[in-house]
Amino acid sequence: MTKDYVILTDATSDIPQPLVEKYNLDYIPMEVNFGEETFKQYLDERDLKLSDFYARLDNKELATTTLINMQTFIDKFTPYLEKGIDVIFIGLSSALSASYSQALIAKEELSAAFPLRKIVIIDSKGASVAEGALVVEALEKQKAGASFDEVVKHVKSLIQHVIAFFVPINLETLRRGGRIGAVKAVIGDAIGIKPILQLDSEGKIVELSKARGFKRALTMLVDLTKDRVTKPYKEKFYIVHASNSAAATVVADLFKAEHGGGQAIIGPLGPVISAHTGTGAVCLVFFGSHR
Repeated sequence: MTKDYVILTDATSDIPQPLVEKYNLDYIPMEVNFGEETFKQYLDERDLKLSDFYARLDNKELATTTLINMQTFIDKFTPYLEKGIDVIFIGLSSALSASYSQALIAKEELSAAFPLRKIVIIDSKGASVAEGALVVEALEKQKAGASFDEVVKHVKSLIQHVIAFFVPINLETLRRGGRIGAVKAVIGDAIGIKPILQLDSEGKIVELSKARGFKRALTMLVDLTKDRVTKPYKEKFYIVHASNSAAATVVADLFKAEHGGGQAIIGPLGPVISAHTGTGAVCLVFFGSHR
């Protein structure tokens, strides 16, 4: 593996722990708050167990999240730069968090302090494994011997090909996070209408479609992939879920049936994103022709 540069990300990428270990991935944990209590989201759950987090959400506790500040980026990048190692950071969508702008400020300061080192901050325009899929592709490219510039170019070329669809169960959580209106949430829950949401080209969460009932929504998730999955992209796809492994398995089976197979990488939807979606949500991420 090329050692003159490092690929970093944040915990919002929701990369399954076995892959973290496989690539020896370093990342910045994210903060989640319940009132005055603050926890850090690590991908190995060392500070906050997902089962505990989901239980608190189900108990109607309000979880909030905190951006990564400039100093945290500086503290993470500096040890690598001091060793002569260049940095590629792939982070959460700038449309969803100000962490990206904080990373750019950190880069400006560090570039002045380490003028011989290269630092690239990449806006994934994604969240959860829509961000994590790019990180994995970057790590695979690095493992194959690609240069710093080749990895940066490759990742940037893939951003608009990472497609994310997701379905929540509890619309009230989305309402509290400002993702949908109060009236829409009440009516949707009352009549069983579930929105199908997606990440758009700017990395914003927008409504793509809707379905009557959660089971129908899961089927529609896969139906919506039909005109977007092309041959080079269908070999691997990701599913994350907030305490809903049964629904994740249903989506995986439907996707494989529709596209003639593929490797499903299934994992948990982490606290930072689950704080906004609520428990039960399922997200399907795959590489395709366009967002």
